[in-house]
Amino acid sequence: MRPVTQSMMRTMMSCEEKMRLRYLEGLVSPDPPSPALSIGSAVHLGFEVGSADAAVASLRESRGPAWLEHEADALELDCAKVRAMVEGGLKLWKIWPSTPEEQFIIPFTNPATGKASTKHTLEGVFDGVFLPYELPGVKGLCLLEIKTTSRLDSAYLERLDLDWQVSAYLAAASVLYQVRVRKMVYRIIRKPSIRQRKNETLEEYVNRLVADYEERPEFYFEQVIVERTDQQIERWWYEAWELHERILRIENGGMTIRNSSHCLDFGRCTYFNLCRGIVGPSAFRVQEAHPELRRRPQS
Repeated sequence: MRPVTQSMMRTMMSCEEKMRLRYLEGLVSPDPPSPALSIGSAVHLGFEVGSADAAVASLRESRGPAWLEHEADALELDCAKVRAMVEGGLKLWKIWPSTPEEQFIIPFTNPATGKASTKHTLEGVFDGVFLPYELPGVKGLCLLEIKTTSRLDSAYLERLDLDWQVSAYLAAASVLYQVRVRKMVYRIIRKPSIRQRKNETLEEYVNRLVADYEERPEFYFEQVIVERTDQQIERWWYEAWELHERILRIENGGMTIRNSSHCLDFGRCTYFNLCRGIVGPSAFRVQEAHPELRRRPQS
């Protein structure tokens, strides 16, 4: 049984060839992970354990030693960002789920027949699960999702009405816990909007950054409760099963469809030059398909 995650399915919707290269071939960029990814991971850990110190320590460990002065300054700056985001969030949001980050493995089921796939399981990790009545005003089980972003506007919030991950996790939780789970607390942390001034020392900037998060929580933090109807969850299962069948076909040697309209998203796709024939697979390193699932539950 091979795991399929919501990230894998979302990549599939973006570009089938990108999904194949990343999740079936395991090819990833030889470059180290972007600073944005390491910051997001550290912030998640900080909220999971309720400690800004732990978040900063995690960031330092993931980055490794800084040998050059500008690298050391960049690390200290990112540590300050992580501290400001975690401390600000912990100060604003007093209630956290008694069940923090939890991995799930459930059958990947055909909604038309009720039969489970013999090839794939649906797997992922919840950021947290609020037990019934842990969250004032919300009855029943409720999931928690934490996101960091550089841009937070009305369009970001409107998109949550159709967000694939929200639907995927609520569908999975309903199967895992055998109850209807239809609500998710979505907590969003905006990354710093102020920059270091000319002639401002790093220490001065760090102090100003932390103060800005404390003084403007309404700008940096947002919490919304996202809901799904039974019909929306049912539709998600049908969409997911269609993707599952397409993934199976590709696994069995079927041709992928490349989506060139996404080649230059966020700068450019990691596999842009590979698809163009400029480089070969040897230009990449091989990594397990789903590193977020390393801490697998014991059977």
